[in-house]
Amino acid sequence: MTKRPTILITALTALTALLLLAVCNKEEVLPKKPEGQIIARVGNAWLTLEELKESIPGEYAGVITREQNVQYVRQWINTELLYQEAMRLGVDKEPHIKARLEKTRKDLLSAEVLSRGAHSGGEISPAAVREYYESNREQFVRDVFTVRYEEIVVDDLNLAWEIRRNATHEGFRKLAIEHSKFPIPGGPDDNPPYVPLEAIPPVIRTAVLNAAVPSITGPYRAEDGFHILRTVGRFDKGTVASLEEVRDDIVSKLSNITQKGETERMISDVRSRADVEFNIELVPGVDSVSPSPATDGQS
Repeated sequence: MTKRPTILITALTALTALLLLAVCNKEEVLPKKPEGQIIARVGNAWLTLEELKESIPGEYAGVITREQNVQYVRQWINTELLYQEAMRLGVDKEPHIKARLEKTRKDLLSAEVLSRGAHSGGEISPAAVREYYESNREQFVRDVFTVRYEEIVVDDLNLAWEIRRNATHEGFRKLAIEHSKFPIPGGPDDNPPYVPLEAIPPVIRTAVLNAAVPSITGPYRAEDGFHILRTVGRFDKGTVASLEEVRDDIVSKLSNITQKGETERMISDVRSRADVEFNIELVPGVDSVSPSPATDGQS
């Protein structure tokens, strides 16, 4: 849910960048009225229904609310108002603004070239993930007490007891998806998450600490309802996290390393075909000074 407004903001940011870049290639002729259903207009700028739909990734098209779309259009109007006022005042003619626009243009185009030409080389293999984990286990020491559990939360005590009687370790997540007022993420075959103990509400924290491992316990009364818990693990601070627990972090790190390597290779290839000059001795700045060795108080 938290990603949806971000998608709209990202789309608006891209639109704003395009508006800024348009300044660099501004033509005196007035734009033609576009075809399609017009949602909003500011002077000779139009926003069509088709453009609004295209600004939202397909996977979010069915979940973005009308209010979020209205908010997007209002932001578009505000951006156009300010953009057109900047044009009226001649802000785009000011030297420092022209320089910033040119930098924005270069940044956007260079990033696009990278996105087209630099590839991650495919998915990170399970073997690569395990090798990194085994070679860097010291990086994955838990810095807090961690528990592995999941829960079903309902408002009705009778329903809570019925769920408890029918709950099994194999079918717990399915029951949570069907009944819990706070559904656990993922599907019925996913595993319970690892959660820092300090992040668990006090009543549930006590129950998890007192439960056997593994076990299904409850119901426990809390402010938000009755909780049935499935506890499957407790891990002391200072123990090494499991591969499953840190797999996503490792994949992200290896992907970044791979992407960085691909980017460097791409830049090296482009550099080999370009005319580049770098007079490093002319670059200003204070040279870094290495710290002096310890003298034990002697001068």
